[in-house]
Amino acid sequence: MERETPELAAPATFLRGEEGASSESVRARFERMIRRVQAEVCAELEAVEGGARDGGGGALFREDAWTRPGGGGGISRVLQGGRVFEKAAVNVSVVYGVMPPEAYRAARPEAAAAAAAGGEKAGPVAFFAAGVSSVIHPVNPFAPTMHFNYRYFETEAPKMHLVHLGSGGLEVVLT
Repeated sequence: MERETPELAAPATFLRGEEGASSESVRARFERMIRRVQAEVCAELEAVEGGARDGGGGALFREDAWTRPGGGGGISRVLQGGRVFEKAAVNVSVVYGVMPPEAYRAARPEAAAAAAAGGEKAGPVAFFAAGVSSVIHPVNPFAPTMHFNYRYFETEAPKMHLVHLGSGGLEVVLT
């Protein structure tokens, strides 16, 4: 398993080579969108927290970035001990990997049938995944906790069309 490497600052993109930040590929556009969502949500939460960047005394987000040797990485932003928010996190991940053929066939039964009909033995399937997720816990015990995530997933199955999926959700938990 590849080990993540902590970075002093987030790179311009976590995409490999030509897929980079200047690309108009779906991957590049999605990475730019989730980074923008992360920045906007963090800025708004800091503003609610009391304008700490403007001397208002509220808590600020702390940022940690990491990369993976085979491409990909992420940015974690965490705010703790605020006046309004006990804890809030807004995280971005961009990941490349390989899924076992069994997992791919379980997710895509037609792929298993096509492989069997063609006499092919399915091998590992490369994938790309990117997403933004957040959990926000207010100090006020009567205010709801909120969680959201938006993600994009793509496989590169041999002899199959590119398979991609976008999904996400929002959950508000009343205590």
